[in-house]
Amino acid sequence: MQFHRKAHTWLREFVQLFHGAVVMNVYTKPPKHYLEYTVAGKVPVILIPGILGRWGYMKTLGDKISLRGHPVYIVPELGMNIYSVPSSAKMLRALVVQAVPKLGHIPPKVARGAQVVRKFLEEKNIKGAVIVGHSKGGLIGKYLLAHYNADHRVLGMVAIATPFSGSALAKLIPHDSFKELKRDSEVIADLERHQKVNASIISVFPEYDTHIWADSGSYLEGAMENIEVPIGGHNTLVANKEIQKVVLKAVDTFTT
Repeated sequence: MQFHRKAHTWLREFVQLFHGAVVMNVYTKPPKHYLEYTVAGKVPVILIPGILGRWGYMKTLGDKISLRGHPVYIVPELGMNIYSVPSSAKMLRALVVQAVPKLGHIPPKVARGAQVVRKFLEEKNIKGAVIVGHSKGGLIGKYLLAHYNADHRVLGMVAIATPFSGSALAKLIPHDSFKELKRDSEVIADLERHQKVNASIISVFPEYDTHIWADSGSYLEGAMENIEVPIGGHNTLVANKEIQKVVLKAVDTFTT
């Protein structure tokens, strides 16, 4: 990508950071149509934002997925998504167990929002879900697929700009929440050992990622599909129309 395009991409990133911070604090509850508008055969989708992002950061994408007829769910317990990847995956697992109680597990207590999800899925008898994860959200999703999905409650994941091999940028940020994203972190090493689940993951990523500094970027060996989109960015991707088209098509791959 040419220098002037990279510079423009960085500018858009800073604008999106401000815009996203406003949006995710304005929209604290998902729209009613996330659960009320559904089309037969469309799988439920769970939104998992990146680090320091609440679900509202992905609202534009979530709206489009919902209007295609997919029930769309959030995980309120994640908050700003600064918990460790394993802890976050356990929270996500709790939501999924709530969502599909027909398979014999005792649903644990979760927040009010997850109770709404459970009730809805019980009524609709839904038996599978797809994760749409952005950045760190994709790591959380893969961790769940690798460690907490023996009963296949989750069908797969569409990951957007996920640092499957880590990012050199993480070592420049002195905060514990970013340590897991280092290329030599325990979590990254663990996820790389679990290659079997890659076959149920579609990785979508830009040709130039401002945040993932790694030779392989978001490319995932053995993935169901790796899709590079000729744009630049990272935080801006969830609101990018081209990325949204690709994600919508990818989600439909899991439609039953």
